[in-house]
Amino acid sequence: MTRRTGTSASLCSESADEPGLDISSMIDVSFLLLIFFLVTSTIDPRETDLATHLPSQDPSVPLQKAPLPIYQVTLDQEGRIFANDELLESDPTSRSLPSLRSRLHEYRRVADLVGTKATVLVHSDDAASSQRFVDVMNCLAESGIDTFTLDK
Repeated sequence: MTRRTGTSASLCSESADEPGLDISSMIDVSFLLLIFFLVTSTIDPRETDLATHLPSQDPSVPLQKAPLPIYQVTLDQEGRIFANDELLESDPTSRSLPSLRSRLHEYRRVADLVGTKATVLVHSDDAASSQRFVDVMNCLAESGIDTFTLDK
């Protein structure tokens, strides 16, 4: 009968007692989840930031009258967009709004020629889509109009 020596027996017992964890399957699952969420998520176009100027609360500051009439944009419950009571955009699924964008650019150019700020009054129906409202706000920002009033 042979006995093992102390050094070799201790090396074998230490390596046999040490627990091991195979995480390759967990890594596979995490990559599958990552791919799933990347594929199922929608990529929305970047929203343009609106640099707005709030009116002053100081009553001693006189209000300036604009020689240019205020431009009115109306958004109804079906998603149609009117500018000064003229129908511009009737397709509620369109997000680019080219007619409104061109009208707002033209209004901004006229306001710059007159030497006043372009002011827009936005009427929005309560039942109108919030995305459609954001599209109108994006048109204002892209046109460089930062003075606007919101109305229901």
